[in-house]
Amino acid sequence: MTVRLFLRYDGRGFSGWQIQNVGGNENPLKPTVQGTLNRALRELLKDDTIKVTGCSRTDAGVHALDYCASFDAEKSIVPVDKIALAIRPLLPETITVYRSETAPDGFNARRDTVRKTYKYLFYCGESSVPSFDGNAWFVKTGEFPDLEAMNRAAEMLIGSHDFSAFCGDLKNAKTTLRTLFECSVAPVRFNLLPDLYEITVIGDGFLYNMVRIIAGTLVGAGLHKITPEEVKQALESKERKNAGITAPPQGLYLAKVYIKE
Repeated sequence: MTVRLFLRYDGRGFSGWQIQNVGGNENPLKPTVQGTLNRALRELLKDDTIKVTGCSRTDAGVHALDYCASFDAEKSIVPVDKIALAIRPLLPETITVYRSETAPDGFNARRDTVRKTYKYLFYCGESSVPSFDGNAWFVKTGEFPDLEAMNRAAEMLIGSHDFSAFCGDLKNAKTTLRTLFECSVAPVRFNLLPDLYEITVIGDGFLYNMVRIIAGTLVGAGLHKITPEEVKQALESKERKNAGITAPPQGLYLAKVYIKE
């Protein structure tokens, strides 16, 4: 039996999704979403063999609004559609499983996720807003970003390309070819923070730190530190040094996953 879970989480306080330690034993000083969910499911279902597979290896501090995970079990002592409700008392407030269901045999959340939407939030100004710490990137500047330049730069990245220049670590990448279906920037209507902006990136898969490097590069274009044409040149060069900075993790959200049925 394969069970599919849909969850949301606040990445603050977690060292990313995936357990990183040798042998799969999580360092208690570096908790992960996967490790936390494993422990809760094992306690709920009285099965110490459960290990969840996630649709994405989100970095430390990165959030998820729509995340898919799966696990296999011989049986469930809790009706599968009730797991989402039953597990809530066993999870911290920063993780919510909002749906649980039986998946087709052989379903794997990582392998069978065919498209993802990421959102990156940032705001500009001369002073930060403390209540947004951990939720959006504060870009200290006295000017408004040039959204037209940002969107022209974003257009350069749409399509199928070798994204080596937008990868933080190539050694674990089997291939650097990825397809972006959308890449755009728009203001967010939020009266308490008028200078809030949202970068949307939709693709079939992402390299390590790829969205954060895209965000850092596009913000650089918005502040005229790099031109849209130079963004295209950076992409074609396949050299990380030619793209922009890696934006911090706190502004990044896995907003939607699309799974193969």
